[in-house]
Amino acid sequence: MLGLIRPDSWNLPLFVHVLGAMILFGGTATVAIVGFAGRTRSAHAELLARVSLKTFLLAVIPGWIAMRVGGGWIAGKEFPKDAPGWVGVGYVVSEGGALLLIALGILAWVSVRRHGGGRAAVAVPVLAGIYLLALGIAWWAMSAKPG
Repeated sequence: MLGLIRPDSWNLPLFVHVLGAMILFGGTATVAIVGFAGRTRSAHAELLARVSLKTFLLAVIPGWIAMRVGGGWIAGKEFPKDAPGWVGVGYVVSEGGALLLIALGILAWVSVRRHGGGRAAVAVPVLAGIYLLALGIAWWAMSAKPG
């Protein structure tokens, strides 16, 4: 019903935002799963560390950029003056998540350099799991629109 009353000019930015968020969530989940698998499958730790880094570079970063650009674009169209609190949750998760993703990328690179071993290989899936939780909270806020 709301899609019928939404202006057509909002469709592309909303699509870019949602597509980016889905790619970001899926890529981050993949990094976490592959990272935890690398800890339990030591024979394949080096391969899984490379998969984790490539997933980060080819899915997580572009997904974050698309989600953030689309989110800012739709927020500017839908709420030109004051945005509700649930939009603020999205900004906190995306901007705070950028710092977490920078650390995650550096640790994933260090993990590859150390052939899938060391503390960096343990930290990568943990940080990815923490960011997944934050994305889940933002997802809930965007869907439920509390307050």
